[in-house]
Amino acid sequence: MMNQKGLLQTASYKGGLLKLNMRNPTLPIVLEGFAVRVCADFEGQSISDEIVLKGELQLDSLKQKGAVKRTLFFDYHQSYHYFSIVIERQKQHHCQNFLVYLRDETEFRDKLSPININFNYSLDESNFEDSLTVKPILNYYQKNSVTEQAYILVDCGEDNLCIPDLQLSVVPDKDQLIIGEENCVMLIINPRNDGEGAYEAELHIKIPPEADYTGVERNNKALRVLSCDYKMENETRMVVCDLGNPMVADANFSTGIRFSVQHFENADFSINFELQIKSSNKINASSNLVNLHINISAVAKVQIRGVSHPPTIILPLHNWEPRDEPTKEEELGPLVEHIYELHNIGPSAINNTVLRVGWPVSSREEFLLYILHIQTHGPLHCQTSSPINTMQIKFAIPQDTPELAAFLYNSTISHYIRRRDVTVAEPHRKNSAKILNCTNVKCILISCTVGQLERGKSAALKIRSRLWAQTFLERKNDLYTLSSNVSFEVKSMPYKVQPAKLPKGSIAIRTSVIWSTPNVSFVIPLWVIILAILLGLLVLAMLTLALWKCGFFDRARPPQDDMADREQLTNNKTTDA
Repeated sequence: MMNQKGLLQTASYKGGLLKLNMRNPTLPIVLEGFAVRVCADFEGQSISDEIVLKGELQLDSLKQKGAVKRTLFFDYHQSYHYFSIVIERQKQHHCQNFLVYLRDETEFRDKLSPININFNYSLDESNFEDSLTVKPILNYYQKNSVTEQAYILVDCGEDNLCIPDLQLSVVPDKDQLIIGEENCVMLIINPRNDGEGAYEAELHIKIPPEADYTGVERNNKALRVLSCDYKMENETRMVVCDLGNPMVADANFSTGIRFSVQHFENADFSINFELQIKSSNKINASSNLVNLHINISAVAKVQIRGVSHPPTIILPLHNWEPRDEPTKEEELGPLVEHIYELHNIGPSAINNTVLRVGWPVSSREEFLLYILHIQTHGPLHCQTSSPINTMQIKFAIPQDTPELAAFLYNSTISHYIRRRDVTVAEPHRKNSAKILNCTNVKCILISCTVGQLERGKSAALKIRSRLWAQTFLERKNDLYTLSSNVSFEVKSMPYKVQPAKLPKGSIAIRTSVIWSTPNVSFVIPLWVIILAILLGLLVLAMLTLALWKCGFFDRARPPQDDMADREQLTNNKTTDA
C-alpha cells in the first residue's frame, strides 16, 4: 500500500497577467498502487480564454537511469508519460487522473526510500492565435515543476520508521593457518536483529589479499545457505551476502562462508577479515564492525638421512696388491660411497639451509677414505675445506648411479659386494672396533648451501671415495669403523613469518672394516697323488703278507667220522634211485 501527500504550486505573471495554479491534492490509495491527479488553472488579463500545457509525469524520478523503477503507469507500463492539458478560463481548474501500480517486490530491493513523483510542464505555444492578443508566459521566478513523494508502507509501527538493532559475531573453524597446508577456512557467522526490520540488509566481508572466496557452506543443516556474490569495490575484494529484505525483527541464525588461504608470500603473522551488516535504514543502519584475525605460522619438519655403500669392507682383499704410486682408483682399495639426503617433509618450505659433512680422510699421515668426487642432486652447492684428490687419481664420473636414484626415491639400496666366500672372524669382545671420526682423526669439512625446498622435495649429496687398503692391511685383524658426521641447520624460511625455532639435526654414517679367514681350496700335485697310491698299495701288500704268515689263509679240515657218514648217505640215495 502507498500513501500520497498533496502539493500546491502557483505560477503567476504580471504583464500578461497570467496566474497558473497547479494542484496535486491528496489522492485515493488503491491496492498495490495509488492514483495521481494533476490539476491546473490560470489567471490573467488580456489573454486567451484557453491555453494548452505540455506535461511530463515521471515516477520514481530519483532513481538513476538504468535503475529499476518501482512504480509504473497502469495504462502504459512505463515510468513516464507525456500528455497535454487544455485549460479554459470558464472552468475553475482542469484535472487528469493516472493510475500507478507497484512492481512485484521480487523485482526491486529498495523499500524505504521515497518514490518521487515529478511533473514538469510548459506552455504549448503552437496553439497561440496570431492576433494582437498578448501571449502568456510562465512566471520565471517559480519552478515549472511539481514534486511529491510516496512511501511504501512497512511494518515499522505508526511512524513507518524502522529502527533495527543489528549485531554480528564471527568464529573461524580454525584458529591457526600453517603455510604449505591446504588452508581452507570457514567463517561461522551469526547475524541477528534485535530491533525492527532492517531493509536491504547485506553482510559485507572484506577479503584479505591472502584469501580467495570459495563459496557458501551447504552440507551443514545447522547453517543457513545465503545468496552471496563476489564484488570489487574500489580495488577492494568483497563478498556481499543477502540477509533479507527486510531482515525481520528477532532474526537470529548462523551461516558458513568458505575461503581458501594460499598466498603467503607477503603475509604477516595473521590475516584479517572485516565483516559488517549494512542496511538502507536511516537509523542504526549498520551493525558492529568485526575484525577477525587468524594467526599464520610456518612449520617444517626436515629429515637428514644417509647410507654407506657398502656398509662393510672385508679384508684381506682378493687378488689385490698395494702399489707404491697408484694412478687408478682400483689401485687404492675398495669403493666406498656415502649418500646423504636432506628431505623437507613440510608442510612449509625452507631455504637458506647449511649442510655440513665431516669426512675422515687421514690419520698420522696415512689415508683412510680418499675422496675422488662429490656429486650433488637438487639445489645444492658445496665446497671443501681443502682440495680433494690431490694425487690426481683417475676415476670415472657416472652421470647418475642406481643407488643414488634408489635412495632418492625411497627404494631399498641393494649393497652388492664382489667378494669371496669367507668366514668373518669373531671379535674377541663385543664392540671392539675402534671408531675413527673427526674427534680423533683428520677430517675434511664439506660445506653446502641448500636452496629452497618445497614440501616433499629433497637435496642429495654423494661422496665417492676409496678405502686406502694399505693403511688397514698393515694392522691385521684390527677392527675399525669409519664414521662421517652430517649436520644441517635451516637459517630461514621464504616468508615474513618465521618460526620460533628453525629445524636442525645431525647423524653419523658408518662404514665398518673387518677381517675374515678365507676357505681356500688347495691344489694337490699329481706326483703326490701317485705317491699316495703307491704307498697305499705297499701297505696293503705288507698287510696281506703278514696275514699269510699268520695262517689266516689256511683251510680248516673236517673230522673222518663225519666223512664216512656222508659217503654212506650218498650210497643209499643212489641205490634207491
